[in-house]
Amino acid sequence: MLEALIQEYFAYIKQMPAPLEKSDYYTLPDNLERVELLRRLTTDHSFILDPPHKKKEEFLDTFDRRLHSANLVLIKEGSSYYLRDLIQGRTVALLEDTKNINPKFWWDFPKCSLRAEIKPLCDIRALLSLAKIERSIATLRLLNKDKKTVLLTYIKDLKMLNSSETKPNIVVQIKQLRGYEEQAGEFKQYLNTLGLEVTDGDIISAAGSIDGKYPLNYSSKINVHLKPGMKSLEAAKLIFQNLLETMRVNEFGIIEDIDTEFLHDFRVAVRRTRSALSQIKAVFSLEDTLKFKDEFSAIGKATNELRDLDVYLLTEDSYKNMLPEDLRAGLDPLFGSLAEQRKKAKKVCAEFLESDTYKESIKTWDDFLRNTESDPKLAPNSERPVIDLAKENIWKKYSRVIKLGRKIQSNTPDPEIHRLRIECKKLRYLLEFFSSLFPEDDIKTVIQHLKKLQDNLGDFNDLYVQQQSLKKFLNQTDIGYDHSKQKTLAAAGGLVSVLYQRQNNLRKKFKENFDEFSDKETTVLSKKLFSKG
Repeated sequence: MLEALIQEYFAYIKQMPAPLEKSDYYTLPDNLERVELLRRLTTDHSFILDPPHKKKEEFLDTFDRRLHSANLVLIKEGSSYYLRDLIQGRTVALLEDTKNINPKFWWDFPKCSLRAEIKPLCDIRALLSLAKIERSIATLRLLNKDKKTVLLTYIKDLKMLNSSETKPNIVVQIKQLRGYEEQAGEFKQYLNTLGLEVTDGDIISAAGSIDGKYPLNYSSKINVHLKPGMKSLEAAKLIFQNLLETMRVNEFGIIEDIDTEFLHDFRVAVRRTRSALSQIKAVFSLEDTLKFKDEFSAIGKATNELRDLDVYLLTEDSYKNMLPEDLRAGLDPLFGSLAEQRKKAKKVCAEFLESDTYKESIKTWDDFLRNTESDPKLAPNSERPVIDLAKENIWKKYSRVIKLGRKIQSNTPDPEIHRLRIECKKLRYLLEFFSSLFPEDDIKTVIQHLKKLQDNLGDFNDLYVQQQSLKKFLNQTDIGYDHSKQKTLAAAGGLVSVLYQRQNNLRKKFKENFDEFSDKETTVLSKKLFSKG
């Protein structure tokens, strides 16, 4: 009897129309409870209600939501992991029975399709537990006059297990069936009459931010919207407040040592703040400007050693892949030493971020941004329209980059190339600070050409610094007659040669990248955007 029922059920499933790729999601208005929704649905339509089922799930993503940005969600249920497509509602990859692993990064998963899918998206970012949810799912099959299923409706009660929120979130998912698009359209109109609101996803949208620790839409990019007639002081404050928020949301990740990108984003915000204090001139008094430049310089220095060690350790695999296989083990002592140094540097950095000195600096800066008032005598640019100040500063820096770049020759010393790199970085920051003041496509074009030049100069500088560090390591290492140390000498020496060759190749490509940045089309566009003349 049971076997016959199972066969009948699978025959029924087999004859059902295939779902369309897209699901639609809705949330209930405040004045509509789940019980009332079910009553109305079953009163106004012909439904088959499948028995509800419950399950607990954990949702994982990086701090900056890289999987969600790709319309994916990684779900842990029991000892299994599912990678699901948020738009199509299908499972992209599945990894079952993982009781013996506790993955933090993509490389902690065994080799499988799931690991291959998330690798290019997550890169070096850790997977965080963004939400733990218990959900009860009721499935309703909408029937037409012929008693055929024409639509699937899932009513999901989502209870956040790691949140103080006790009220469950109700999400209604509508999955169309192929060939019954007209009925689906009519049913969606019916949901609108009940006041249901369309939402852009399932779990992540409902989960939101857990205890405020993980911002829902975090980005390390500058996110300010300036108006041309805005006073420069007001615009500067918006820029600085945005940068301060980026610093603050990354502090815990540095202290807890979740992944290296927390420190990277924190330091970029610090550098941008220092650059803005130097380049957005005379919107604050000189005394205040110098004071806060010193404060942020101290913050930058306190994080220098840890970031330098992070960068070196992140290059381990690429370094070893540059060498013949029999020389690769010779680099192990180098990276072992760097790893030990990093443990100490991380402790020092975390203690600094938790110190009263740091907290007082940040509080003083925050209070200043909230309360500062303009004094044209002390800050003559504070009352100027921001568009005028932005154009003046950008054009001045752009002209300087062009002037320095044209002086670079095949035999130009490395420090001069480094100088150009710094000026390009300052120009990039200005373009990002004020990008909302200019036509989006035009400013993107200028930034894209500059970014390509910056990548060339940045890689060139990194290779120079890495060579100097390797030479310093070799000079400090007593090789003697120790065979293993001689292997280290051979490996490090070979690596220096490879890095030197790559640096020369980048030097040769510099002219091509600079010519693209300074070509007639980009120059005309930049002059139109930023020059007064």
